[in-house]
Amino acid sequence: MKKLLLACVTSFVLITSASAIERDDIIMALQDYMEMAAFGDGVIMAANLAEIKDEVVLVDARQAQDFSNNAIPGAINIDWRFVLSELDKLPEDKMIVLYCDTGILSSKAHMALRLVGYDQVRVLFNGLAGWQQHHGQ
Repeated sequence: MKKLLLACVTSFVLITSASAIERDDIIMALQDYMEMAAFGDGVIMAANLAEIKDEVVLVDARQAQDFSNNAIPGAINIDWRFVLSELDKLPEDKMIVLYCDTGILSSKAHMALRLVGYDQVRVLFNGLAGWQQHHGQ
């Protein structure tokens, strides 16, 4: 399933005007993935992250400038748009927690990583703001 999904997504990206059949295949593969995805399985709360922070790879999915101004200690920075081109920085056997300011950008990176086979990936609920609120900042 993952190989079919990856092939469909790759085809979609490489071919700017997909035929109706190719488009339908892509839609069907993505729909299959989304139907199998557990509701809420891709989210982690700040309190839960605080308990396991040293056991995960924490990825700030914002731009480098934002990361350098304010980040969760121990996080690495991979702009959400480059998460697939920087897969060499991400382990496949350890939980990855993505965050941005609110969770919107990191959710895009989350979907991309899930589509290429990363099962242990989560998005920090409410992003950096949620972390700072939990830690009284």
